[in-house]
Amino acid sequence: MTHKVMIGVPTTDLELSLTARFDELGSCEVVSVHHSSTEVGNTLRDLPSLDVLLVHERLGPLPVVELIRDISRSYPQLAVILLVDVVDPDTFTRAMEAGARGVLGADATIEELDARVSTAAEWSQTLRRHFEAASLDVPVPGRRGSIITLSGGKGGIGTTTVAIHLALAAARAGRVVCLVDLDLQMGDIPGYLDLKHRRSIVDLVEASDNISAAMLSEALYVHPEGPHVLLAPNDGERGEEVNESSARQILAALSSRYELVIVDCGSHMTEASAMAVELATTSVVTVTPDLPALRGAQRLIAMWGRLQVRDKKNVTSLLIRHSRQNEIQPDFARKLLGTEMLPTAIPAMYRSLEEASNTGDPKRVTDESLLRSYARVAGELGILELAPDPATTPGPTAAAPTPPTGTTPPAAPDRTPKGKKLFRGKPAASDRGSQFVEFGAVVPLLGLAFLVAWQVILFGITSMYVGHAANEGARQAAVTPYDIGRIQEEAIKRIRSPWDANGTFAVAIDERADGSYVVATMAMPAVLPNTSTPWEISAASKIIPEDSP
Repeated sequence: MTHKVMIGVPTTDLELSLTARFDELGSCEVVSVHHSSTEVGNTLRDLPSLDVLLVHERLGPLPVVELIRDISRSYPQLAVILLVDVVDPDTFTRAMEAGARGVLGADATIEELDARVSTAAEWSQTLRRHFEAASLDVPVPGRRGSIITLSGGKGGIGTTTVAIHLALAAARAGRVVCLVDLDLQMGDIPGYLDLKHRRSIVDLVEASDNISAAMLSEALYVHPEGPHVLLAPNDGERGEEVNESSARQILAALSSRYELVIVDCGSHMTEASAMAVELATTSVVTVTPDLPALRGAQRLIAMWGRLQVRDKKNVTSLLIRHSRQNEIQPDFARKLLGTEMLPTAIPAMYRSLEEASNTGDPKRVTDESLLRSYARVAGELGILELAPDPATTPGPTAAAPTPPTGTTPPAAPDRTPKGKKLFRGKPAASDRGSQFVEFGAVVPLLGLAFLVAWQVILFGITSMYVGHAANEGARQAAVTPYDIGRIQEEAIKRIRSPWDANGTFAVAIDERADGSYVVATMAMPAVLPNTSTPWEISAASKIIPEDSP
C-alpha cells in the first residue's frame, strides 16, 4: 500500500533533499510540499486521507510546536513527524507533548526515513480503520466535524423536534450525523423516535479520558433513517455525572468521527450543555413569539455572556410556532433578543406534529409547508445546500445570486451562519412581500366601498333635483294648469346636466282627493351619470291656484 505524505520545509534545498530520497521509496507518495505553516494548514483541509505529515522545526511563521498541537487536535488520525537538524531530548519531549508521532533528523538515511514514515503511516491507517469500524461503517473524514447546539428559550416549545428533523434532513442528504441529547434530566428523544437503547451518555463518562472506538459504538443507537443517536440517561438524576470535562471529551470524540454533531441542550443550562455551547460551531436558541420565551432566551444568552461561555454576537436565534396573526413578529423578536435570527421561521402547525409525536415516527409529518421550513432552516445552518427560490430567481438575463454555504456562517446570514452563522441563503418563507399581497387583496374591497359611497351621493343629488323640479312645475301649473309642455319646460330648468338628458326626466299632473299635484320623475344614474339605469326617483308638489285665498 502506498503511503501519502505531505512535507513542510522552510527552504528549497531541504525540499530537494527530501523529495530525492522519497523518489527512491516506492511505498511513499509525496502529495505536496509547502514552505509555510499557513500553506500546510490550508492544504490539509482538502486532503482528509493523508497518512503522514513531515514538518521541519524551522518552518514558520507559526512555531512548529504550536502547529503540531493544532494539527493533532483537528486531525487526530494524521501522523506528524518533526524534522530537526539535531535530535536532542528536549526537542523530542516537546514534540511528543504536542502530539507528534516521532522525531527524525533532516539528514536521515533512506532506510531511517522509510522505517519511520512507514511506521507512522501504518499507525494512521490503523487508527482510521478502528474509528470506521467503531462507527458502524461511518466514514471518518480525518478532521473534526461541525457541532450545532439547540437550546430552548423555555421548555416545551419544540426544540427537540427541530433537532430531530435537522438530523434527519442531514442524514437523508448523505451527511454523517450524530444527534446528542444533552437535556440530561428531561431528555425525551426516545419518545419522539420510538427507540429503546440500554446505553446512554453516562456510560461514556468513566472512560471519557480514553474513549475507545468500541465504547462509542456500543453507546450509540443507529436510527433506521440514518442518524446515530447518543441518548440522555433514563434516570434523570444520573445526568449530574456528566460534568464539564467529560462532556468536552465526549463531544471531541464524536466530532472527530462525524461530519455533523447536533446537540439538543434543552432549556436549562448545566455544565455539560454549557461546554457544548462553548465548543459549538453554531449555537442556536429557539424561541416562540411570546414574551415569556423571549425573556427566557434573553436570560440564557446573558448568562452565557457572564460565564464567558459564548458571546452574544455568536448566538443565532430561531423563531418557531410563527403565524402572521401573532402580535410578535420576527423583526420585533430579533430586536428584542439582539442576536442574529435565521430568516426562516417554523410555522405554527400543531396538528401536523401531533401524530408524529404520539407515534414516535417523524415520517408521519406530511405537511409540505412545515417540511419545507425545516429544510430551509437546515440550509441556513449549512447542513444542506439551499435550493433557489423560484419566485425570486432572476430570469435568463440576470445572474442568480449564489448563497454561501460554509460555516459559519452565518451570518453569513446566514442563513447565516457566521461561524456561527452557518449559511447565507435567501430569507425563505419570511414575511417579506406579504404586505404587498395583502394590499392586493384589499384593493377590490376598497374599490367596492368607494362605488357604494359614490352611488349614495348620486341618490342624494338626484333626489334634490327632482324635488326642485316638482316645486317649479307646481308654480308654473298654478298659472297655466293645462299646459304640460310649459310646466315641464320650467321644471327642467332646475336640473343640471347630465340629469336633464332626453328620456331621463318626466312631469305629470296627478289629481288627488285633496287637490292636484305636479309629479316629477327622474332616472337615477348608476355609479356614473348615464341614461341606462333601472332606478327612478319621484317627487310631488301640490298646485296652489293663484286665485286661492
